[in-house]
Amino acid sequence: MGLEDLARLLRQLRTDRGLSQWALAERAGLSRNFVAQIERGESVPTVATLGRLATALGISSSELLGEGPAIAGATAELAAVPLVTDRIAAGPPMFVADHVERSELLPRPLLRSLGVDPHHAVLVRLGADQDSMADTIPPGATVLVDRAPVRDIVPRGIYAVREESAGETGCSVKRLVLDADSRVLILLSDNPAHMPRAIRLRAGLPLSELIVGRVVWWAPPAPARR
Repeated sequence: MGLEDLARLLRQLRTDRGLSQWALAERAGLSRNFVAQIERGESVPTVATLGRLATALGISSSELLGEGPAIAGATAELAAVPLVTDRIAAGPPMFVADHVERSELLPRPLLRSLGVDPHHAVLVRLGADQDSMADTIPPGATVLVDRAPVRDIVPRGIYAVREESAGETGCSVKRLVLDADSRVLILLSDNPAHMPRAIRLRAGLPLSELIVGRVVWWAPPAPARR
């Protein structure tokens, strides 16, 4: 596939999904100008960049290169939703492409019933040691996160929050309470072994910089095979 063909297919896939160049760039962790250059056939993307773009579009890199069906099994009733591990980037990119395991097909009616735009849906598999919500969400569970920018907090709602440990940014699931007057975000655990924590938000810092998204559904880990 030549650059012009790649540019044309990328534009088509993006517009078919109702994404602006800015939205695609944010999902892929790229600059909008770079995405625009690729769509004009002016820049040659690396393999890593192709992977980021493909993940953001819910397809494989080979499909982005025209080597397979561009819808990656998605249909009018099924949406391809990225499944990632519990490491999430701080700020753009929307998630770390290196940790995307695959795409899972989820029924669009299910997503609609949960109030989730398929383009904002991502599945996050929690680590086996993430037990802070163990009384509600067991360690190793897979949660469905609505990545639409968070502007308001539903009191005691469950959210995926960016947290840093040992120099790496991860995704922690907590109940949240926001004291709007003092700009203090309180992180609550359903496991009594974990104490509440408070984070004072910097003036002007949008909630979406700290909160990955709203947890709307979860599935327990698959039972171990004998």
